[in-house]
Amino acid sequence: MIKRVSVIGAGLIGSGWATLLATKGYEVSLYTDKKETLDRGVAKIKSYLEVMKNMGLVDKDPDYYMKNLHTTVNMDEAIEGTDFVIEAIIEDYDTKKKVFSYLDEKLDKNVILSSSTSGLLMTEIQKAMKRYPERGVIAHPWNPPHLLPLVEIVPGEKTSQETLNETKDFMEKLDRVVVVLKKEVPGFLGNRLAFALFREAVYLVDEGIATVEDIDKVMTAAIGLRWAFMGPFLTYHLGGGEGGLEYFFNRGFGYGANEWMYSLAKYDKFPYTGVVRAVQQMKEYSTIRGKSFQELSKWRDEKLFQIYKIVWGDKKQNNGQ
Repeated sequence: MIKRVSVIGAGLIGSGWATLLATKGYEVSLYTDKKETLDRGVAKIKSYLEVMKNMGLVDKDPDYYMKNLHTTVNMDEAIEGTDFVIEAIIEDYDTKKKVFSYLDEKLDKNVILSSSTSGLLMTEIQKAMKRYPERGVIAHPWNPPHLLPLVEIVPGEKTSQETLNETKDFMEKLDRVVVVLKKEVPGFLGNRLAFALFREAVYLVDEGIATVEDIDKVMTAAIGLRWAFMGPFLTYHLGGGEGGLEYFFNRGFGYGANEWMYSLAKYDKFPYTGVVRAVQQMKEYSTIRGKSFQELSKWRDEKLFQIYKIVWGDKKQNNGQ
């Protein structure tokens, strides 16, 4: 039974995990090797809890949940008595391998070692696990982890079915929406889909076809409204009318799209000119002009919660949860 969780890393993702775990009643040990980074992480957690309290996501003051949090710059102290580990450090194989090698050497074989990586492969990380590589697994949250419910669970070549089952069960106890990939692929599901669209968005900016602000308007005033509660397959199934997805592909817009799909962006890395234009235009973006990162984060969190209540709150009620 999982009671104590060690979170390795106190950045945005680590702090979000710690917030979620603390509100669910788990003992959380938050670790990073720099005191100033740890202090910033604690400040983030307090801020997240305040927002959650104001939104009605939790019913007690932040100090109540902060009692579940232990912070340290000592790795051994962080993992003492732990039942589950969540790694949330820099996206770098060498750095992650060092951490997983150390954890694998120190911890009992029953302690699952999960990574929050947004695209790296557990098969590669497992090469550093000499004792029990079968307990290594990806549990990729979406930012912010304490608000967005999705967690993608991705096995490595040596990940055991028991590890997958226990990780899925734990994430569901945290009220996460869990997707278990049948096999690993770089970037997993969500980021591959998101970056396919983002690649096209940067291309449109680079070509001078639209500004970053107008592209965001297209997403939020049309595509994003549908995608908040329907994925692309259901969207285009309905787009096919009575004939559904089959009609869409064979006779409808899907078939006609073949005429212009060849013009979509095909580059395998963002072009320098597109990056420069996008960054410059973001500085002129009316929605963010004059607002701090903290102000924008709070605005985002409040909007996410409003959408979550409408979409996922309704689904929970319909499912009798």
